[in-house]
Order: sequence, then structure tokens, then C-alpha cells
Amino acid sequence: MWIERWHHLLKQLKCQGACIPPIEIRPVATEQELWMVEERLGVQIPKEFRHALQNCSQQVSIFWSLPDVAILPTKLVDTPSGDFGWSLRDLDFPYFGENDELNEQQYLQFYTGGNGDALLIKLEDESIWYWSHEEDVFDFLATNFHAYVDNITTLGCIGVDCGQHRQFCDENGLNVHKTSSQIWLTWLEQYVTFNLKQAKSSLESLLLYVSMHGANEVSVQEAFLRFDSGKVYQAIRNRIEQALSPSHQKAWSEVLVKVCANEAEKWVRALWQVNNDIPSWLRDYLTAHCLPANEGQLFILEDIEKDRVDAYIALCRLRHFHHPNIIEWMKSYTAFPIDGWDTLLAESQPSAETLLEWLNGSEVERLTSIRAISYMMQQGMIPTTIVDEEKWRPLLTYWTEHEVLRKNKQLFSQALNGLENWILKCYMPQRRE
Repeated sequence: MWIERWHHLLKQLKCQGACIPPIEIRPVATEQELWMVEERLGVQIPKEFRHALQNCSQQVSIFWSLPDVAILPTKLVDTPSGDFGWSLRDLDFPYFGENDELNEQQYLQFYTGGNGDALLIKLEDESIWYWSHEEDVFDFLATNFHAYVDNITTLGCIGVDCGQHRQFCDENGLNVHKTSSQIWLTWLEQYVTFNLKQAKSSLESLLLYVSMHGANEVSVQEAFLRFDSGKVYQAIRNRIEQALSPSHQKAWSEVLVKVCANEAEKWVRALWQVNNDIPSWLRDYLTAHCLPANEGQLFILEDIEKDRVDAYIALCRLRHFHHPNIIEWMKSYTAFPIDGWDTLLAESQPSAETLLEWLNGSEVERLTSIRAISYMMQQGMIPTTIVDEEKWRPLLTYWTEHEVLRKNKQLFSQALNGLENWILKCYMPQRRE
């Protein structure tokens, strides 16, 4: 019944928006295939594992991951994700580095996690172990292969790495009855069965649904209109202020700006006037999304000027603003490496004249501009004014020929090749008008 349970779990997860790569369940192994591996290894395949290879599958690979917006219970140390399986083809003796004693043939490695850690069968008693290659530590998981698969399947085919399984283990290995396991299983059951229709019954139910799925969907945002906006704002604000981790603070703040940004204006202004427990990065984010653009920018820019922060911090603080006013302030801070600056320039509604000015500027401005232009062309974005081909084409041609690094040459060449279509897109809005 393992295969049936796996398919059922992944179908439920996929319906709720989890990322589910294709599952791999190969046919069962033949006696000849088993014998060939045993000949290669020089030992018999442990009995229970051999039975699974003959009666379930010779190779299983299952992966899944929750959406980034999901807020899990704080009592869970790490966010579970799927990374589970085994392989007859890759079955082999593990290598434990320079430890000669361990490198004796005591274990068979039947699965390697994405992080390089190993799942092992101890040949002496067929118990199941995890080995962390970075820590050189063994974790006992189960007395036998059947118990291991049963427990890991119950837990949702969670990942191999220590951050995944240790929170669900005790001295007896994986324990589905442990408190943390029950917290996870309760949350997982709610996640795969709770729907928006059910969530609309009360504000608390809707907030529970949003904690699992976020508020990016219009249907979710509209569901909040059924409730008093002041109560909605206060409930979400409470969750932001009471969150115990930065990731939870960020997640609830993203819900707030989608659902009740207007109601939060007064609170966000107050964050700049009095001491509070809201971290500055979160205050910047709320300021960018809850206050009018000019007002929010003024708060941040004055703070940056006051502290004279370095380029990296300036970028982190400005990146939430996508407005032309930011571009002039960027100039004095933009520096190598330019990752992030190019995207900020592209998303700040630059005019064609501004992009051209940066192309004619210093090296860091030129490369920031061409990367922004490349990004805009790829994303179908256009500048706010018409591109003058007579000015642009010679400049792009010059740098295509004179840039030293090949990757920079390619950016200018690609922009040159896409220039004509980009200019046509600049005219299209005017034609519609």
C-alpha cells in the first residue's frame, strides 16, 4: 500500500499548490537483477530491503516542497519537504572518508539525499541509519526497513537531511507519536484538506488558510471583504508583532499589504516616531507598501543619508521602491557587485533618456544600465518614453565592439539585436491611445 499512499499524498499536496516534480517508481526488480547486484557487492541484500525491491519497486524517488508563503508552527525547527526513496542500481558500500574502521563493509547505502547525506542499512541487524557527511554523525532511524518506510511515509516522505528528520526522532528512531510529529501531522492534514470555501466561515479560519497559502490570489483578498476591515487589520498586525521568527513576520506582513495596506498607514508612520520591536528591514518593507510613494521614500532616504550606509545596505533598503524618484538616489550608492541594482533600475519606471544617460556614465552605471535593459527586454518591460534609435544604436554598437568581457559584449549584442522590436513596443501604447 506504500505506492497508493505516496500517490495520494502527492496528489493532495499538488492540489494545494505545493511543488511536485515527477515521481519515479520503477518496476520491481527481477531475481536476476538482484543477483547481479549481490555479485557486484559480494554480500546478500538484506532480507526486508530485498522484499521491497521484489514487491514494491527497484527504485523510488519522491520530492516535494511547500510554497514559500506557508507559515508552519513555530515548534517545528525546520520546514519539512520531501526527499525520499531508494535505488537498487545505486546500492553500494558507503565511503566515510579516512575512517578505515567505518569503511569496513558494515553498511549498505540505499539512498543519497540532495545534500549528500546517506541512508544506510546496517548489515549486522538490518537496522536503518542516517549518516551526515558534514558532521560525521550517525542517527538511528528504525529497527528495520519496513518500519522506516512506514514511518517516513506517515510523516509525508520527509527529507533525508538532519534538519528534516531529527525533530521527529527520539532514542527509538523516527517516532510518529512524538509531540513534534503530531504537530507536523496535524498541520499537514489541515494543509491538504482545508479549502477557501471552508475558510470563509470566520475571520480566524480565513487567517489560518492564509497562513498556509498566502494572500496573493484575488479570491483570497476578496474573502476578507466579508469582515470588518479594522478587525482584519488588527488581527494581522497582532500576528506580525507576536511572530517569533523573521520569516513569519515577513509572511504576515505580505498578507497585510495585500489585504489592508490602507488601514495600516497610521501604524507604519508611528514606527518611525517611537521605539518598537519591529526590525528596520520590516519597517522599510511596510513603509514601501503601505504609505504613499513620496512619503515612504522620504522616510527611508532621510534615514539612509543620516547614517551614510554602504552600498549593500542602501540597496537592501531601497529595493522595495519601484519609482523614478529612486533612480537619482541610486547613483551615489550603486557599486560592484551590481546584482540587485540592475533589477531596481529596471523596475523603477526608467525613461529611455535615463537609461541612455546611465549607458554613457561610469562603468558601474553602464553595466547596471545594460543589465537593466536586458532584464526589461526579457520581461517585456518598456521605458516610460520612446527610445531614440539614432542615439541608441551607435552606442550599443560601440560597446558591443569595445567591451572587454565576453558576457558584457553579449549583453550589448543582445540589446542591439532586440532594439528594433523594443522600439516598436514603446510605440504600441501610444497607438492604442
